[in-house]
Amino acid sequence: MKRAPKTEGVNPFMKYTGLGMQLGLTIAIFAWLGHYLDGKFATSQPLWTAGLSLFGVLGGLYSVFKQLPKN
Repeated sequence: MKRAPKTEGVNPFMKYTGLGMQLGLTIAIFAWLGHYLDGKFATSQPLWTAGLSLFGVLGGLYSVFKQLPKN
């Protein structure tokens, strides 16, 4: 008689770990893109970095909140 492996608690942990990584990568990609555009257009202030970082934060949070359970 084989026992089924205990997987209770593993799935939610992995799901929420993935959400954190998704949020962090979204912010990092948009910040990098802003930094690249600031260098390409030689802006005096990091306007692209600030704007795209904020956009990445808002977009990432929207994505995370859409994936959270509604209970």
